[in-house]
Amino acid sequence: MTSSNFPRAARGFTLTELVIVMVIAALMIGSLILPLGAQQDLRSYRDTQQDMTGIVDALTGFAASHLAVDGKPYLPCPDTDNDGNEDRASGGGCLSQEGRLPWNTLGTGREDAWGNRYRYRVAPAFASNKTGFALTTAASLRVCENAACSKYVADTLPAVVVSHGKNGAGAYNASGSTNAPPAGDDERANQDANNDFVSHAPSPGDAPGGEFDDLVAWISPNILFSRMLGAGRLP
Repeated sequence: MTSSNFPRAARGFTLTELVIVMVIAALMIGSLILPLGAQQDLRSYRDTQQDMTGIVDALTGFAASHLAVDGKPYLPCPDTDNDGNEDRASGGGCLSQEGRLPWNTLGTGREDAWGNRYRYRVAPAFASNKTGFALTTAASLRVCENAACSKYVADTLPAVVVSHGKNGAGAYNASGSTNAPPAGDDERANQDANNDFVSHAPSPGDAPGGEFDDLVAWISPNILFSRMLGAGRLP
């Protein structure tokens, strides 16, 4: 039996059928592009959140293993010259209350998932290596729901760590300079060098506080004190 005895439909795909298959395949591949991009974003946020959890643990561990001249624990100072080490004044305090995370001092990662340095702010009363902190030491750092700080998430915090997210607005970059500032009020609150920070779910540019994709972590004073008591560093 020769091939001419087979029905036309059994010989294989016609050109029209091949075009239809290719169009369907293209649509299927195209439908995967956005989900893959979203998956990468989710992975980056998850990795950065995990990294920041480790940073908070490292800060607590630093306090447990470093005693000031008066025998009390203290937290590290920010890195002000981009070398990864804390920068401290001769009097025992920090050269600056806010700067880059001293990743080399802490032994943590130096960058978030988007290649920018972590921002770190510490309350002065918790960072002197001459007079460490006690159970009665108070701090004034706050994390709020918006730039106006009309409602706060946490207050009296010893230290705050910020990743400026995927857009990196206002972040310290790997070269040591600062990225262009954010347009929205809520992200500006995380890089304006004061005691108030903002943390909430990501928002688009037309949201009341503007675009927001920052991640914020902080040390709870109660957890810090509990860890120091457990380590025998306080009272």
